Amino acid sequence: MSETGGSIGERNLRLESALLDEILTHDPNHLTQDELILWVEGGPNDTGRIAILDALQELKRSGVIRLNGDVVEVTFPVLRVAEIFELP
Repeated sequence: MSETGGSIGERNLRLESALLDEILTHDPNHLTQDELILWVEGGPNDTGRIAILDALQELKRSGVIRLNGDVVEVTFPVLRVAEIFELP
């Protein structure tokens, strides 16, 4: 474990969680990848951008989101789980 907040896997999970929280908190079917990068990272930082794009790809591979052009859309099962558990 590193001094900067855990293993790489733990940091990746935290980033994926932060991205999903942003998507669910804002309009879950009309956010672009660039908007997410600005909200999560606070600016167009190349290192942060790459990590965020990697996290978005992992969320896509796992079926949590899909990309419609540049728009990030949460899949129906995830929206339903968020509704059941009263997540943002």
